[in-house]
Formats: sequence, C-alpha cells, structure tokens
Amino acid sequence: MNAGRLVLSAHHHRAAASVSVLFVAGLLIASPDRANAADLFSPIGPIMQDQSAHFLRAALIALVAVLPAMILLPIMLFRYRIGGSARYTPDWEFNKWFEAAIWGVPVLVICVLAFWLAQATLKLDPYQPLGDDPLEIDLVGTDFRYLAIYPDQQVAALDEIVIPTGRPVTFRLTTDTVMQSFLPNGFAGQIYAMPGMITKLNLAANREGEGLATQTQFNGYGFANMRVPMRAVSAAQFDAWVDGATGAPLDAESYARLVVKGDSAQEYHPATPELRPLADACLFDRVVARYHQGTAVPPEAQPGSPLYDPAKGALPTGACDTLLANGHFGMSQMNMAQTDTPTDPAGSGQ
Repeated sequence: MNAGRLVLSAHHHRAAASVSVLFVAGLLIASPDRANAADLFSPIGPIMQDQSAHFLRAALIALVAVLPAMILLPIMLFRYRIGGSARYTPDWEFNKWFEAAIWGVPVLVICVLAFWLAQATLKLDPYQPLGDDPLEIDLVGTDFRYLAIYPDQQVAALDEIVIPTGRPVTFRLTTDTVMQSFLPNGFAGQIYAMPGMITKLNLAANREGEGLATQTQFNGYGFANMRVPMRAVSAAQFDAWVDGATGAPLDAESYARLVVKGDSAQEYHPATPELRPLADACLFDRVVARYHQGTAVPPEAQPGSPLYDPAKGALPTGACDTLLANGHFGMSQMNMAQTDTPTDPAGSGQ
C-alpha cells in the first residue's frame, strides 16, 4: 500500500513539475529580450507583426486541445489515487459524448489551424513585393560573415544590415558556401538560401529599432558568428550611414580575399560591422554565376573549403547581363526569381 502511494506521489510530482516547466518556458518566451529589442513579440515591421499575430492565434487555438489534458492530469491523479473516493467501474468501456469530444475537438482544431495557415501562407508570401520603389539588398552568406550589398547606393556592409523606415525592402539571397537559413528577427521569418540559387524576401520597417539577423542553420565551424545587428533607421540616418562608407572598394578581386577557408574562422567572436564602397554593381550575380559554369567548383576555388585559395577562387567575369542569362536554377521558384530580377544594371535600377 505504501509503495503504491509513493508511486502515485512520484507521478503527481512529475506532472506538477512538467506544468511548472511549461509555465516558466512560456514566460521566458514571452518576456522581452533586453539585448535584442526586436523579436517575435516586439516586431518592427508589418510582416513580423502579422507572423506574431498568427503565432499567438495558432497557440491559443492549439490550447483548446492541450490545456484540458494539462488540467485534467493532476485532477485524475488525485481523484483516482489509492484510498480515494472515486467510483470503481471496471466494466465501463464506451461513452459516445466522451468519444465525440476526444476525436471531434482535435479534428476541429486541425481544421481551424489549416484555415488560418492557408490564409497566412498566401498573405505572407516572401516573394510578394510590399510596395513601389523598394530598397534592393543583395545578401551573400559566407562561412562566417554576412555581406549585404546595396547596388543602388554602391556600398557593401559586412556583419550589419541597415534599412530605412517607411520604405519596402527586397532582398535577394544566396550563399557562397553550404545551404544557410536567414532569420531577420523582428522584421520577418526565416528563409533558406543555397549556393547557385536566388531566394527573395520582401519586408519593411514601420518604426526605428534593432533586431538580430541570424543564421539559424547549424551547419559548420564559424557559423556561430553569423549573428549580426539589423537596424531600421530614418531615411536621413540611412543616407548618412551610406555616406560613411570607408576603406578599399569591394570588387570581385577583393571579394575573393574576403571569404576564407572553412577551418580558419574563429568559433565565436562579436560581429564587427564594416561599410565599404562597392566597385562592382553585379558582384552578387558573379557569386551566383560561380555555380553555373557547367563544371563542378574545385575545392581550391570553393569558399569554405579547407583547400580554398583566393588566387584560384576568382569569380566569373563578363558583363552583368550575361552572367546568369543561360543559368538553370533548377527550381521553378528560383527561375521566377531569375526572371523577376534582371541582372542588367540598367534594367534593374543598379
């Protein structure tokens, strides 16, 4: 008898501990991060605002199925404990109302979630522009840094992304290494990027603030460094930031020395933002075109490879409008990105 009480008591304590852990985790998720003001629960832009509302709505709908089980578990443990007064009915096996609730409520929850998810998926299409005259940013992920290229402004930012408030932004994303996952926290959700392919992401900021652009794909040495500030500033502050570009202009030759061997990056160090003039408006297209030359990229020419040699890792040459003219992106969405995003500077505003 005592052993049975001990077992039930242990179950009861485990259930209480589980509820406590879930409650504390919820508080931690919902509480603001002082070091990163912009996040899912304090969004800067309209895209993340819609995603935050959708997340909260989905969480509340899911609680319809989850919360009763969490509440009933300790009640059932207490009611049917040894020595309790609950009625013993060993022959009971079916109740149509219980069965309807057990199966009907989860089915209803799934249907409602599917309805909201379908609506959110159509509304939050990352390829859908948010307005006219967007700011164009070409983002390249390397083994341990983000390179944000502003072709219209003729600048390139390392380990920092700055956008003006009140103006839509269109990102073109690719990587010059393995597949990556870009998360502009506080502005939009995560989206994947792959070498040789172009992914598009449209977002905007309706107030000033700072988030953290993060590489969420755990895929190699040095990727812990890809946590860089992403700031939304006024139009005047953005222009002043652009005017502050210093150092040697970035072109295809200096880019080859910018990327590194896969084993030469420190495991972690704080981001060191750097803004440089841009000397090649189609540098992004050259990075993508590296993987469309008809042959495999050799290890000594592949950024991130332990054998990478900057002297052998030169980017393709040629006019901007010819770099990707005959490229095959391999996915209908990426073909759409190629079609929607001209590579001719005159045709794309670059």
